[in-house]
Amino acid sequence: MRKDKIQVKICVGTACFVQGGADLLLYGEFVAPEIIDQCEIEGISCLGTCKAGGELPPFVSIDGVIHGGVTQDKFAKLLAEAVRNA
Repeated sequence: MRKDKIQVKICVGTACFVQGGADLLLYGEFVAPEIIDQCEIEGISCLGTCKAGGELPPFVSIDGVIHGGVTQDKFAKLLAEAVRNA
C-alpha cells in the first residue's frame, strides 16, 4: 500500500460545474469514508480537457489520469478502484 494519498482533482470550470462537477464536490455523501481517507480531493478551476474534444464534462483527474463524463456513481467506482490498485 502506498504511503502518499491518491491525488484527485475535480474540475469546477463553468462547463464541468454545470454539467455535474458541482455534484461531485458532495463526495462525502456517496463515497465511503475509508476511501476518502486515502485520497486528497480538491476542486480545480479548469483541467483544460474540454478544449481537447473527446469525452464530455465533468472531468476528474485521479493521479494524473483524466476521466470524462464522471457521475457520482462513476466517481465512487473510480476512487475505489484507485485505492484498491494503490
